[in-house]
Amino acid sequence: MLMRKELIITSLVLLGTLSALLILTGCKPERVTRTSEPLFNNSLNEKIENLTVVEEPEEFEEFMFNYTPRNDSKYEIAEDDVFTITRGNFTSTEISFFGVMLGDSYDSVIKRLGIPDVMFIPADQSYKNLEYRKRIGISGKFSGLTFHLENDTVTRITVKPAFNKYLHGNTSIGTDKEVIYALLDLPDYQDFVSVFRVFHYVEKGVEIYFKNRYVNRISFVFPKEFKGVEYVTAQKVSQEGVLVNVTEPVLTE
Repeated sequence: MLMRKELIITSLVLLGTLSALLILTGCKPERVTRTSEPLFNNSLNEKIENLTVVEEPEEFEEFMFNYTPRNDSKYEIAEDDVFTITRGNFTSTEISFFGVMLGDSYDSVIKRLGIPDVMFIPADQSYKNLEYRKRIGISGKFSGLTFHLENDTVTRITVKPAFNKYLHGNTSIGTDKEVIYALLDLPDYQDFVSVFRVFHYVEKGVEIYFKNRYVNRISFVFPKEFKGVEYVTAQKVSQEGVLVNVTEPVLTE
């Protein structure tokens, strides 16, 4: 009787094993066959490539700008090494820039230099920035000469690295800080703007921007009597849109 039960159990186990093998054999996945068809749609790729074609830069041959000299200026920035020949004894209102001077109107600038390569006017139209590059014979993508106008009046003129081919001697981009000390003496005050260290010569009307120890750009503004500065902290919105405290020097009246 016992042997019969064992035989029945053994038979059931064998039947279960055979059933499992049959099920596994029936579920065997089909073999994946590779095809030579491309993974991407070629016509779509061509359309994308057409959309992302980079235009070749326009060819431009540099030239020396031909300007009309100005009789009521003592110095012309495109002709004179102002810092050296004056030994620092000058004011910004004595200097012309291709014939343009501080205090000139918008129409006067356009008459002398033509339409700027770039003109920026903010939404509130509180000022204009006129940027000159190709119009004055400079290649590349950076402007060399900027005129800042408020109330239709030029209040700031800035010469930048691209303008250096017109500058002379020590009144140039790349002049060492120690040379500026020797010619213009110590600045009335100095501060830092972005990556620049700025020397402010208030009574001369000159702001000299240094990157490391070398002149990177020079701004000419109306000269003022220098009585000192106060450092005022105010809240301003940063480029990232965050409200931050900024401390800036303000001329003492």
